[in-house]
Amino acid sequence: MSTSAEEWLARGIWFSELERYEEALAAYEQGLQLDPDLLPGWVLKGNLLSELERYEEALVAYDHALDLESNEAELWLFKGDALGSLARYEEALQTSERALTLDPTDPMAWQLKAATLAVLDRPEEALAAYERALALDPDEAESWAGKGDALMRLERPEEALEAFGRALTLDPQEVSAWEGKGEALAALGKPEEALLAFDEALRLEPEDNDALIGKGEALSDLDRHEEALGYFNRALKSGEQDDVWAWIGKATALAELERHKEALAAFDRAQSLQPELEDIWLGRALSLLKLESYDESFVAVEHLLQLDTSDPSVWLLRGDVCVQRKDYKRALTSYNRAIELDPDTAWAWVGKAACLRLLGRYQQADRAERHARKLGVIIRH
Repeated sequence: MSTSAEEWLARGIWFSELERYEEALAAYEQGLQLDPDLLPGWVLKGNLLSELERYEEALVAYDHALDLESNEAELWLFKGDALGSLARYEEALQTSERALTLDPTDPMAWQLKAATLAVLDRPEEALAAYERALALDPDEAESWAGKGDALMRLERPEEALEAFGRALTLDPQEVSAWEGKGEALAALGKPEEALLAFDEALRLEPEDNDALIGKGEALSDLDRHEEALGYFNRALKSGEQDDVWAWIGKATALAELERHKEALAAFDRAQSLQPELEDIWLGRALSLLKLESYDESFVAVEHLLQLDTSDPSVWLLRGDVCVQRKDYKRALTSYNRAIELDPDTAWAWVGKAACLRLLGRYQQADRAERHARKLGVIIRH
């Protein structure tokens, strides 16, 4: 007696439960050969291919399913998840909106839309979408964690910490919520507590890249740079050689350990991944200054100022570099700009005083030194 299409699907489900995935796929394909219009077959095939991270093939299966039934919101969600996994985020957003057109009360559709908006760096819209998802299903830990991430991007760490706490109350095994909690605590100036959160994330997933980097950053905040370096190296060894933040963390730790040649090499690797990131240009400029490569350091600072002219610490650095180049007038201009942006930048007053003295303007230098002393700097001649 021949096997029907439905029986082949049942076999596929059985093979899948036994984790015999290739046999499961073969069974689904046998069923679909017998009945190409069997909607559950295309869905099962697509879901299994997604589970196996074969997303391009999964998309083909989902498109077959949608050709048969285009008014089923869940099918659009499946397709959207696959598109997101392929980094085709604009298309994923469109599919989430199509799903919401069909069923605006589906919390998972709102969650998909929110997650996609977050990846597209639209945190305000992502936050609104997560709130819609949570209004429909307040017990979804992943949505609370996503809301926390959106709040962190909006620089609202206290609210983010509360959202991550809600996520962990619902699911203490949610690794992303532990990571988010660690990031929020670090942003609130609580590195010891942040360290505990990252430790919990690593207990659940020992090689999770974000948790390794987060722990490294928390250790750096505690001036435990040798330990921090170990975690950044672990992150880079875990297969994430293109993680720019792991390279920046490694470079910064090396710089703090006065290993500036190695730091510069790490900053260069980070820069090859994201050429215009301000943290990289700042780190390179500082390491080049320490290595007495003053002209190269000046070039790095000038590029940094093309990206952002409003940071007094960058103008302070420019002044320090110009002093080493014996360009005292430009150094004085830089220190003055730092003071304009933040009059309490004590070391800018120190630098200003030194430049004025070198330029023979002694009375003005004395006034600048007095101001620096008021800000707590001890100056000895």
